Amino acid sequence: MIVRKNISIDQCYIDKLKPFLDKNNGNLSAAIRDSIETACQLIEEKNGEKGDNSKDSNQALRNAESRNRMIEEEEFLLIHHTMLEWFIRKTSGLLIEESTVYELINPYTIKKIPDFIDYVNALNNRLGWKIKVDAECTGSPEPESVILTLSNGNPCFRGVIAHSLSLFLAKQMKLDIQGLFSRSNVTKVYLRRFEFLDYEKIPKGLEEYFGPMESTFKEIRKRPEFWKNLIKIYREQNYQRLSMNKKVFEAFVSGDLPSVDDIAREFELFTGKPPEAFTLSEHIMIFKALYLTDNIGTEIEVCTEKGSEYVRLIHDYCDSKVCERVICYYSNIFKCIGHPFTVTSSPHMIVFEFGKNLNNIRIPESRLISSEPSLTP
Repeated sequence: MIVRKNISIDQCYIDKLKPFLDKNNGNLSAAIRDSIETACQLIEEKNGEKGDNSKDSNQALRNAESRNRMIEEEEFLLIHHTMLEWFIRKTSGLLIEESTVYELINPYTIKKIPDFIDYVNALNNRLGWKIKVDAECTGSPEPESVILTLSNGNPCFRGVIAHSLSLFLAKQMKLDIQGLFSRSNVTKVYLRRFEFLDYEKIPKGLEEYFGPMESTFKEIRKRPEFWKNLIKIYREQNYQRLSMNKKVFEAFVSGDLPSVDDIAREFELFTGKPPEAFTLSEHIMIFKALYLTDNIGTEIEVCTEKGSEYVRLIHDYCDSKVCERVICYYSNIFKCIGHPFTVTSSPHMIVFEFGKNLNNIRIPESRLISSEPSLTP
């Protein structure tokens, strides 16, 4: 089909067409066609030299147009880079809601890991976050383990993407987090298949690595005034307060300390498992958490190396009766776990030895108490 157009052209362009006019015996239409063919050939050669750079440039242009269109349609909003980073940092430790993730990744259309990765990379390009996502999978047809690698881009933005992808994989493909590796230019998430006991609950690994503050904030939201006042009091009094179970407080006041059996029952309620379900090292770490929470003492040092386990408690009590009750109380806690030990104390230190290390410790004014101390208030 021939399209005829009336065009205006300056003499300077006619002069530039002279070689083509001479070639075509002065036929202007043929000269213009030749010049167009030559220009197209040069453009193709130039694109061939650039290779993928040209494709990337065109893709970047399409992504920019897509972002502009979504902003105009109010699907996306413009936000300053620094402000977004601040929001991400301030919400660190809180889990993203499933519904929010499903707004970005449709669980009804993404069923396989390769499709999942392709979609996420296309989404990152549309967002302009410059993050590349790769995955290594083992197991078929359903993956048994997956390693997600997120590279480039802002570390804060990578964290949000890693968090979102991990939640999607946990809920939709039953993959929980086993480990997380993060550096300035790369983030790796290690996931492994697990079986849901309760679909409504958050998998343990996901909560540990991306939602460690989730349960804390839930409690604060339930009773905000209580927690605000409590934090204020602790801060004003420089944390010189105790935080213990009412029964333990009553026992300290009355002088009738909880028995080993009572403590074992309380331990099982706290951990969800009987004492015999834990190793000595695990018991020591659980005890450390309880000791720091009770705030009865001031500091704690522990060693969990097999054969050399010990717990060293530092306190600032001067009354000998108080010290004896503290020793008796913590001795009963360690008795309930079923591992033999000895106790050595000095005016401001109590050491429980399960291994060999204490033989080399020199504590001034020390006195040895048997693992079943007979103390009276």
